[in-house]
Amino acid sequence: MSEMIGIYRLADKGPVRVLSLLLALLVAGCVLWDPSRLAIVPEPYAVLWVLALIWAVCSGVIHGSGLRLQTRRWQLLFNPLPGLLILLAAVFCFFFNGH
Repeated sequence: MSEMIGIYRLADKGPVRVLSLLLALLVAGCVLWDPSRLAIVPEPYAVLWVLALIWAVCSGVIHGSGLRLQTRRWQLLFNPLPGLLILLAAVFCFFFNGH
């Protein structure tokens, strides 16, 4: 658990925050523009992919807007680094998927 808090502190830098906000807004725009391009997973797992995208966008906006979470519970829930990985995967799938 303390490792995740250390990861949160590692990501608590200005450039990472800007990247987080830009990726979150880009993915949100991509979902609104053409949601079918992000439908890359088989049907039973589509719900989990969509929930992961929603969580990653929320985490990216919370982190990127400069909100500093004080309690460990919220730092674990909205840890930006897993969210950044999901956002990067979504951007890659949107722009480099064969649709």
